[in-house]
Amino acid sequence: MSVNYLAVIVSAVIYFMLGGLWYSKLLFANPWMKAIGKTEAEIKASGSPAPGYIIAFVGALFTAFILATFINYAGGATLVDGAKIGFYAWLGFGITTLAPAYYFEMRPKALLLIYAGYTLVAFIIMGGILGAWR
Repeated sequence: MSVNYLAVIVSAVIYFMLGGLWYSKLLFANPWMKAIGKTEAEIKASGSPAPGYIIAFVGALFTAFILATFINYAGGATLVDGAKIGFYAWLGFGITTLAPAYYFEMRPKALLLIYAGYTLVAFIIMGGILGAWR
C-alpha cells in the first residue's frame, strides 16, 4: 500500500481552507454563531484562535491520510472513485457520529446541518483529489 503524501498535504490544506470559507460571512458564519448562541464580539473576546487552527489542521492531515488509506484499500483510482469513497466515509463515520450527539445534547438542527454539510463537501473533495492523484 502506498500513500501519496503530497496529495494528503494538499487535501488537508484544501479541507482547512474550505473550513475558512464555510465559516466565513460569505457562507455560514452568521447561522453558525446564531446556532451556538454567540456573537462575533464574544468569539473575538474568547482569545486567540491559533490553537483551534492548529488542531483543525492536524485533524485535516489525519483525515486526509486515513481517507487516502481507505481509497487505496478500496482500489479507488479515479477522481470519481475517490469522491464516492469520500462520500461513503462521511456517511458511515461522519454523519452517523454527529447526528446522535446532536440529538442527545439537544443542539440546534441548523448546527448539525452546518457541520455535516462542511464535512460532506470536504470528504467528497478530498476523496476526489486523493483518488485521482495516487
